[in-house]
Amino acid sequence: MSKALDVAIKAAEHQAEKELSSRFSSKMQAQLRDMGAVDTMRHTIISYVANENYQRAIDELKKYLESKQDFPQFLERSDRYTKYAIDLINAVKAKRSFPGLQHLTMSKQQELFDRAMEHFEDLKQTLKKVEQIEKEVKLEDIRSTVWVVKAAIYCGFALLVLAFLIELSKGVLPATAVVIDDLFGTITNKLFDVLGL
Repeated sequence: MSKALDVAIKAAEHQAEKELSSRFSSKMQAQLRDMGAVDTMRHTIISYVANENYQRAIDELKKYLESKQDFPQFLERSDRYTKYAIDLINAVKAKRSFPGLQHLTMSKQQELFDRAMEHFEDLKQTLKKVEQIEKEVKLEDIRSTVWVVKAAIYCGFALLVLAFLIELSKGVLPATAVVIDDLFGTITNKLFDVLGL
């Protein structure tokens, strides 16, 4: 009889734990629906956290950072946010897998649930900030590339003008002086012929 009671108690505890975990999951899954495009880093990491795959979420975040090695400014600016995001993932994990959660009063369970959801929302905002930093850094990179291209075009144009002026001064200007001198002499001669001098 005592054994059957222990089994029933364990089954009830297990069921209560499952229901609580299901509540966490369903609430987090509902939050996923408004995350936008599926192929973004934010959506991927939030999905892993919602599905209780915390280590994979952290690994994805680290992999994302490794893929941005070409942008040292991004790594520098996003470092504190990514560290905070990892802390938030671990905080959600701690709240969702709190030992003896089903033994706590409903108010304490709700409090842990609410704190986990706060961490989850904070994680979404932090990842959004990291994506914003990435966009800003890429935009700055594009702007600097445009400046370099413009500078190269202006320098090329200045060199062409300089080469034209040098060529003009070496070949065309002396010949122009001879032509103008000859033209002036011809006009003067014709003028004297007309005047009869």
